[in-house]
Amino acid sequence: MLQIHQKIKSVCLTSLRLPAVMIVLCLIVLLSLPFINIFHPSKIESIDKIDQNTQCIDITVKKITYAGYDLVGVAGKQYGYYYSLDHGKCTFFLIPVSENPKKTLTDYRLKAKVIEYDSAFDEMAESFAKDLNWDKDSMLQVTKPFIVSNEAYHPFFYMFLFWIILIVFLINAKRFIQSIVEYFSPTLYPVCSFLGKSVQQEILTEAQEELSEGTYIQINDMYITENYFVDFGKKSVSVIPLRDIIWCYRLGNFPLNPFNQNHNYSINFMIRNGSILSIANKTSDEALELINAIRATEYDIIIGHSDAKKKLAKKRCE
Repeated sequence: MLQIHQKIKSVCLTSLRLPAVMIVLCLIVLLSLPFINIFHPSKIESIDKIDQNTQCIDITVKKITYAGYDLVGVAGKQYGYYYSLDHGKCTFFLIPVSENPKKTLTDYRLKAKVIEYDSAFDEMAESFAKDLNWDKDSMLQVTKPFIVSNEAYHPFFYMFLFWIILIVFLINAKRFIQSIVEYFSPTLYPVCSFLGKSVQQEILTEAQEELSEGTYIQINDMYITENYFVDFGKKSVSVIPLRDIIWCYRLGNFPLNPFNQNHNYSINFMIRNGSILSIANKTSDEALELINAIRATEYDIIIGHSDAKKKLAKKRCE
C-alpha cells in the first residue's frame, strides 16, 4: 500500500546527502586556511623571532632601507623591496610605496605574510646583487630564506572568503537539520507549501485515506485521487488539493546538458492565491496524460496555456 509518510522519509534521506557533503567541505576549508592568524596576526617584537614557520605577523621594525626595486601588485598597487640587517643576516620586506619611496624607514609598523622566495624576488635579488658588485648566491647565503610581504597579506579577501564559507555552511546546516526534523516528523514536510502546517496535516491524512482506498489514477509516480494530486518525485513529494487548483498547464524545458536533445516538461498549477506550483522533470506523455486526468475530474480547472486562459485564471484568484 502506498504510504505518503514513507515516501517523505525516503526523500528526506536523499536530501541529506548534499548538505552533509557541503558541511564537511566547509569545515575542512575553515580548518585548513589560517583565518585566525590572518585576522589576528602574531605580534613579533624583533626580526630575529621570524622564521619560515611563521605565517602572518604584526611587527614594528626599527630601520629598513629601500633596495631600489618595486613590484606592481594586485589592482596595480605599487610595492617596494626594503631590507634590514640584523645580527649579520639580511631580511627583505615588501611594503606599499608611493611614486617616490623613502630611502629609509624607521619604527615602521606593518602587517605581513611570511612567504618563500618567488620569481619576482629572484629577479630583484639578481639585479640587487649586481648593484652591490656581488653575486646572487653569495648574497642569499647571508639572507634569510623568506620575504616579509605585505603584498601577500590579504585580510579583506580572507574576510570575504570566510563569510562566503560561513553562509554556505549555515544554509546547508539549516537544510540538513530541516531534513532530519522532517524525516522524524513527516507532517512538517512542505507537501503543500502554500498551506499552513495544521491544514497540511489534515490534507496528508485525507490524501493517504484516498490512496489507501485504491480508487485513483496512476501515471508512473503521479496519482490523481478523488480530491488530490499526489506526486512522488525523486527529490520532493507534493500533495495538492484539486479544489485549490485554478489553472493547469504544461511547459517544455530545454535540458541544461547541451548534449541531451530530449525535452523535459513541467506541470504547472496556479492555485487560488495566484502562486504557481511547478512539478518538473516529466516526459511529454506523462504531462499530457496527467492534464487529461485532471480535466476528467469534477473540479472546474482551466486546462492548457494561452494568454486568454491566463487572464481568466487571474480573474479567479482570491
